Amino acid sequence: MRSRLSPYIAALCAASLVFAGVWALANSEKERYRQEIRTDVLQELTTIRARLEAALNSRLFITRGMVAYVSTNPDLDQPQFVSLARVMVSQQSGIINIQLARKNVISHLYPVEGNEEAIGINLLENPSSQEGVKRLLRTQKTVVAGPVNLVQGGIALISRTPIFLSEDRTRDGNTYWGLVAILIDPKTLFEDAGLTLVGEGGATLTKEFSILSPKEGETLRLEYALRGKDGLGASGEVFAGDASLFQRNPVMLDVSLPNGYWQLAGLPVGGWPSYAPVWWLYPLGVLLSGSFGLCAFILVREPRRLEKAVEEATGALRESRERYAIAVAGANDGLWDWNLNTGEIYFSPRWLAMVGCEEEAIAPHPDEWFSRIHPDDLERVEAEIHSHLRAESSHLQSEYRMLHSSGSYRWVLVRAMAVRDLDGKPYRLAGSQTDITEKRQAQEALRVSEQKFSKAFRSTPDAIAITRVSDGRYVEVNDRFLEMTGFELEETLGKTTDELNIWVDFDRRDRLLQQLKEHGVVRDVEGQFRTKSGDIRIGLLSAEPIDLDGVPCLVTITRDITERKQYEQKLYHTTCELQTIFQALPDLYFRVDIYGRILDYHAGQELDLYVAPSDFMGRQLPEVLPELVGEKFARAIAEVQETKSLVRIEYSIGFEREEKSFEARLLPLLDSQIIIIVRDISDRKRAESELQQAKEAAEAASQAKSMFLANMSHELRTPLNAIIGYSEFLKEEAEDLNCSEFIPDLSKIERAGKHLLSLIDDILDISKIEAGKMDLYLEKFSISALVESAISTIQPLADKNHNTLTVNNFASSHYMYADAKKVRQILLNLLSNAAKFTENGCITVDIRRKTASGNNSAVPWIDFQVKDTGIGMTSEQMQHIFHAFTQADASTTRKYGGTGLGLAISHQFCKMMGGEILVESEPGVGSTFTVRMPCEAIDLSV
Repeated sequence: MRSRLSPYIAALCAASLVFAGVWALANSEKERYRQEIRTDVLQELTTIRARLEAALNSRLFITRGMVAYVSTNPDLDQPQFVSLARVMVSQQSGIINIQLARKNVISHLYPVEGNEEAIGINLLENPSSQEGVKRLLRTQKTVVAGPVNLVQGGIALISRTPIFLSEDRTRDGNTYWGLVAILIDPKTLFEDAGLTLVGEGGATLTKEFSILSPKEGETLRLEYALRGKDGLGASGEVFAGDASLFQRNPVMLDVSLPNGYWQLAGLPVGGWPSYAPVWWLYPLGVLLSGSFGLCAFILVREPRRLEKAVEEATGALRESRERYAIAVAGANDGLWDWNLNTGEIYFSPRWLAMVGCEEEAIAPHPDEWFSRIHPDDLERVEAEIHSHLRAESSHLQSEYRMLHSSGSYRWVLVRAMAVRDLDGKPYRLAGSQTDITEKRQAQEALRVSEQKFSKAFRSTPDAIAITRVSDGRYVEVNDRFLEMTGFELEETLGKTTDELNIWVDFDRRDRLLQQLKEHGVVRDVEGQFRTKSGDIRIGLLSAEPIDLDGVPCLVTITRDITERKQYEQKLYHTTCELQTIFQALPDLYFRVDIYGRILDYHAGQELDLYVAPSDFMGRQLPEVLPELVGEKFARAIAEVQETKSLVRIEYSIGFEREEKSFEARLLPLLDSQIIIIVRDISDRKRAESELQQAKEAAEAASQAKSMFLANMSHELRTPLNAIIGYSEFLKEEAEDLNCSEFIPDLSKIERAGKHLLSLIDDILDISKIEAGKMDLYLEKFSISALVESAISTIQPLADKNHNTLTVNNFASSHYMYADAKKVRQILLNLLSNAAKFTENGCITVDIRRKTASGNNSAVPWIDFQVKDTGIGMTSEQMQHIFHAFTQADASTTRKYGGTGLGLAISHQFCKMMGGEILVESEPGVGSTFTVRMPCEAIDLSV
């Protein structure tokens, strides 16, 4: 019986042993796979935590600036707060609003719209904020609360930071100003952290995120949950995700908060996978156990006949076991097995998935592997493989980039080991390949983050210094520190503040160190420091301890506020000066709202007011002023609101003794207010009235004079024309009667009459001009003919004084459209003066046509220039030569005669035709008069 059962027992034992070994190997692979998945989840969770902390801290950072400003400006109003808050939150998304709570009561808010219900809330009495504020007052540190339901609706995370007004923070509340709070949208915060919102309800959010599993190309979806509401950590409520996730063995990490922490948990959706990609081991185990069992059966039953077959099977089994043992030793992810003797290489399905290929699309040849290695890595990888094959290393491990079928490169980690024969010659190289792309990306992100931190440390506008707590010596300083103090880097590192003589007030330094020891942090404390050159400057200092590679250190941030303090001092003096000036002004001052309600006033004397302050404070202007005046102010206030600019009105009010006139200036102010400055202009109005009366009287007298001169000129013309006519007639009779002795006297009578008639014509012209009765008769005429006529008329007078008369640059083809008679009269006046005031000299006439730019077009002009070498004029004389009845001086009048009307009339004629007269002169050298007129004159006489 024993003889018949022995083969079966041997076969059963062999099969059981082999199958048990394969089963143990499979369980080991399953556990390794689970640990690998857990490691991947931990790595992804670490990335999410870093993003979440960065997203939260970037928003909490803006409270520092608000704390610094309020601590030095505790009386800021809502507009100042809005201006400051708008700048601070402009670069951050997800900020619902920012608040200031003076004595824990919300007093400032931005934005106000939609959040009005939050104003005036006492945070210590509000159930949703009571515990968080008490915790803030107890710890005197920033507290992150929530998510909480807001009074104005919605859900938010709330960060509250205390504000103290002095450098010594105490717990008795004497220097406690209040707190600054920012409300953060949880949805935006989680999205910035890389989490995808699946659903939300109340203050609970559910999140899912996908990562690429390194197993068989599967996509593993992760589920997240956060607990530790109000920063209470493991003891706090779950406020994001499924609360049951914490009971399912998740991966958990702490998310640091300024005062407490959250716990972030991650778990694959559906729980940890219960399978592993080792299914092929089970059929392999069955096959091997069957083979070993059959071999044992045959060996026991027919040992002699099957001895050779057993040896062959044993060799095959050894080879198979070696292959999988090596694969396991190589941390098998993507497996490969290279037979160095035959040159063939085996690629596992996972290896093929890593490069994006199908099994039938790739040949079992090493070129399929090496051709996909990045060109920059290929030479190094080949050298490492050859080095290992030469037994220069116990195993092969290398990181390089491998080409994916999509065209992108993936980072892989290869672990391999060579199998050698008894002589140490390698005949097989097998190993595994792990995709580490995301790990390398995380490392690169960490490197970039460190670079950014280093750059921020170096380029920040504040001075940053790191000192050891043990001896106070500088470990690191940034460029701004060196710039502010004037020291070089090698002069600073390894030295203390005492050795550099930086501190000015050592008592202040000791108090700061004591405060740092008691409270663990110093925030925005003013202090003086000394530069290398000995200058004393003022800094705003903050400090807190840090751990630097296990060494306790102190980081100090200092902002140079010397210029700001100087500006504040100057602003204070300027404000005092302006207030003093304002108090000294005699004007009345009122400040009203947009409805005309009087909010404040200033008056030098209350007697200047229309009614007593008790009758107008808090009331609208139309209620305390006369009806018409009140309506004027109402319209002016409406206009100021519309135009946002200065509006002036004038009005009169009857007082008990007299009626007074006032001018009011209305200007817009911040906070929808308007200032009104009222000036008593009664004296000015009386002066203006008297001046207007005097002006009207002068105009009436001038008109009467002009009328008189016009009438007298007309009355004198008739006898003068008779005198001139009879003198000409008598000259002709004398010539006919050959009575030559009478002719000279008759010529004198004729010239005197004509001269007198010319004077009367000038007086009549100037009278018409002054009375506005002078008309223009525009026509087209030849400039050549007009100039020749004027030259021929003036030639005798030039010859009389032995002068040479020359005309230059005259183009006879030019025409003008103007009043020819008045242009001729202007030329005659200029030529007459030149001939009269020049003796034995030269008179030159230049006529030029020029083009000037005007109204986006080219406008042609004619310049008539009369130049003489006569007596000339001084600059004082040239200032009044164009005034009527005025000559250069009395001596000129006595010597050369004249009334002084010629140039005045010529000047007025030029203006009427759109031209002008220019003069240049020098005593003893001569004068140059230039008449510039448009070729087509415009009648400006009306």
